[in-house]
Amino acid sequence: MKKVRLFLSASMMFTTALFSQTLNDAIKQTLNEQFEPADAAFKVLIQANPTSGEFYFYYGENFFRNEKMAQAAEMYNKAVEVNATSPFGYIGVGKIQWEQGKQTEAKASFYKAQTLSANKNATVLMKIAEEYINAEQKNLVDAFALLDLAAKLEPKNPEVYILMGDAYMEQQNGTKAIDNYEKAGTMDPKSVKAILRQGQLWNRSRNYEKALEFYKKAKLVDSSFAPAYRELAEIYFRAGAYKTASAQYKRYLELNPNCSAKARYAGFLEEAKQYKESVEASKDALKCDSNNVYLYRYLAFDYYNLKNFSDGVPASNNFFKRVTPEVKVISQDYEYKGKFNAQTGNDSLAIIDWKKAIEMDTTRKELYNDIASCLMKMKKYNEAIELYMKKIKSGKATVNDSLALGRAYYYSKDFINADTTFADVMRLRPTFYQGFLWRAKTNVQMDPKNEKWLAKGYYESFIAKLKPEDTEKVKSYIIEAYNYIGVYYLTKKEYCTAKSFFVLIFNLDPTNVNAKKFLESAEGKKCP
Repeated sequence: MKKVRLFLSASMMFTTALFSQTLNDAIKQTLNEQFEPADAAFKVLIQANPTSGEFYFYYGENFFRNEKMAQAAEMYNKAVEVNATSPFGYIGVGKIQWEQGKQTEAKASFYKAQTLSANKNATVLMKIAEEYINAEQKNLVDAFALLDLAAKLEPKNPEVYILMGDAYMEQQNGTKAIDNYEKAGTMDPKSVKAILRQGQLWNRSRNYEKALEFYKKAKLVDSSFAPAYRELAEIYFRAGAYKTASAQYKRYLELNPNCSAKARYAGFLEEAKQYKESVEASKDALKCDSNNVYLYRYLAFDYYNLKNFSDGVPASNNFFKRVTPEVKVISQDYEYKGKFNAQTGNDSLAIIDWKKAIEMDTTRKELYNDIASCLMKMKKYNEAIELYMKKIKSGKATVNDSLALGRAYYYSKDFINADTTFADVMRLRPTFYQGFLWRAKTNVQMDPKNEKWLAKGYYESFIAKLKPEDTEKVKSYIIEAYNYIGVYYLTKKEYCTAKSFFVLIFNLDPTNVNAKKFLESAEGKKCP
């Protein structure tokens, strides 16, 4: 009987060790962004031990890191279902709640996990802290408190200090972040994560040379760690070293030849403004995963920037058709949807989309211009004025914004405000001919009977500030200016001076009625 017990005990120990090793391998695949092989590994683990809440939790983590929130939530809930006494399922449930903005419910779930582990499991504490650090809505105060507890439980666990460094990085405290990453690296010199984090910190600080140093070091420690190659590619792209960047990303794809990696590559190319290449990469990724909603986003962005609206509109529509609650819609999705609507003449719909984009990201002040342009086309000048004023008051306005505001006043027939605004344009940029042109046009309206000839000086300045390359695109305005000045000299009976301007008009447009009429008149013929 004793032999049987010993055999069973040894067998259980061997099985536990085997599961542990396999679980660690699957977790490593997740961290290496090899989501599909990890998926297969977790399925094998769960089939062998279907009551392990921990297995289901880490399976959920694989989906979570791959931004598949619905599947992640399913696995986290399953973890609670199969083992209600395991703390891990409650961590996962809390993470989903936190991401959904349900902070009270999330904290209750995290508290349940801490209670079940009696605050004696460092991994539980670290996992909760990790969510507080990485989530869009951060909770760094509680993250630090949890990590302090974890450090007391496992003072030699490098993962604690990596997370501590992450928290300090989010707090913009680079010095303490580096201290903690270096501490983790001292505890485990082979911790590629600790090395990579230092590279990420320098990357954030835009010290790309220093960042490259750590990314290269990470590759030497573990040449199979795919994220190092992806981040290297991103740095090289920013530096304009496109061939090197491409080689690094190809290595990333060699290590991760799966649908998720292909989709990441397509997104990377779109962000790097390699739009044609991104289209091809997105199409390739869609062949193995036609349900990846983000690929339709990349295609929509790419096609718009390639001015391929016929393919871009369906891509944008396909993205929104596939949006589910767990898909993270961003401001740019509505921005591009608005752009496509504007291109296809649906200005009212475009305005709705752009307002939604601003609502999602209030820093997108430049979209006020797009909305105002549509309103101008719709002759809703007062609404356009309101938006241009908002942009100017935001402190992010340009001279072009002031010019647009002046034009809105002009078309609304508020010539006093138009004149004041164009005066500001002239003051802000004295070499900008547009300011002088539109102030001239405004003064024509303010002096309809030409009693004071208010526009003359502004038309003369407009012509003086033109460059030869501007002539063709503003030819009609040049003719307008010459005609105004020519008529002025006619009224003063300075016929020869007047003729010089009508000759200029004739040279630009031999069919111009006013020029022909004067040049054929007696007064016109008297002058050489």
